[in-house]
Amino acid sequence: MSATPMLQLDGLKKSYHGKTALRGLDLTVNDNEIFALLGPTGAGKSSTLLASAGLIDLDAGRVNLAGRDVTEADPATRDVAIVFEGFNLLPVLDVKDNIAFALRSPEFREAEDEISRRVGRTAELLRISHLLDRDVGTLSGGERQRVAIARALVRRPVMFLLDEPLSALDLKLREGLRAELRQIHKHYQSTMLYATHDYHGAIAIADRIGIIDGGSIQQAGTIEDIYRFPANILVGKLIGSPSMAFLEARIEGGKVVVKGAAQSLPIEDFGTVATTSGKVVLGIWPEDMEVGPAGVEDASVGTIYAVDNRGFERAIQVETSAGSFRKVVPLSMPVTQGDPCTFRIPRGACFLFDVESGKRISQMGEGSN
Repeated sequence: MSATPMLQLDGLKKSYHGKTALRGLDLTVNDNEIFALLGPTGAGKSSTLLASAGLIDLDAGRVNLAGRDVTEADPATRDVAIVFEGFNLLPVLDVKDNIAFALRSPEFREAEDEISRRVGRTAELLRISHLLDRDVGTLSGGERQRVAIARALVRRPVMFLLDEPLSALDLKLREGLRAELRQIHKHYQSTMLYATHDYHGAIAIADRIGIIDGGSIQQAGTIEDIYRFPANILVGKLIGSPSMAFLEARIEGGKVVVKGAAQSLPIEDFGTVATTSGKVVLGIWPEDMEVGPAGVEDASVGTIYAVDNRGFERAIQVETSAGSFRKVVPLSMPVTQGDPCTFRIPRGACFLFDVESGKRISQMGEGSN
């Protein structure tokens, strides 16, 4: 059975004072899923959410929400709840009344006993029941963000729009709130569009991910599908921790030759390739790279440029003549900054990308994709 779209964005375009924010953006968010919009600052994440909520006027494109065209609809009639990075709480109201505020609005007004029940249940889910009678000015940053999220979640809108709601919080608070958002999603079977620049946050909370940059969606799907078939170099840079390694290479004589490397890889290893000669970029996930000490026979040489300790493991940066890459290694591996090292590129684990466009030009095990 195919998924039912809750939000359909078609060809959205938006510019601010001549600067393009959305560049023909297309996106589908399915009913009852958490969809993470992952991209760097200025990629178009906030504009996508604002367009979905009707808070900006589009230059072009259509917005379909819960089966109806809402492109020209007033924001108040769209029945979405939005949470921004800023708290936007009302200082004249206590926590309880801040959370209940939307339920007392003319558009969504509920009976007071129903308001009390919903506020209590949402506060319990977000673990802020003990704060309900407090003034918001006495709360910590983490507590205020929980109240802001509760104010949105206390409603039962057709969709939640969450714009970097956790980015101002410390790591432990972010992890805790992500878990609670997942729990709320499961409890209410809600649909959420979650914008973030945090890769770890995206994969922790989302059913599917859309990689956005330059005002358009670069690729969308499950994290497993994106790992298996990255659409372009930009996707490889934004996915993974560490992200994909990119090395200068060329195709010649039926082989892919990495610059300065001891290895060459048969072109057949890459499936169907759009070109048979010339410069290419070879991409490989660091987890598939083999890094070892200097002197390993038939391995390519590099240098340990940096070592970042992570407690139970280390992240190293390796410099090579074809480019640099980062990789996580166990503490048991002896590495020191400046040491020579070796690396191997395993067969059947790499991708080829076009030097100019950045698009993947090798296809392996994906049919016509």
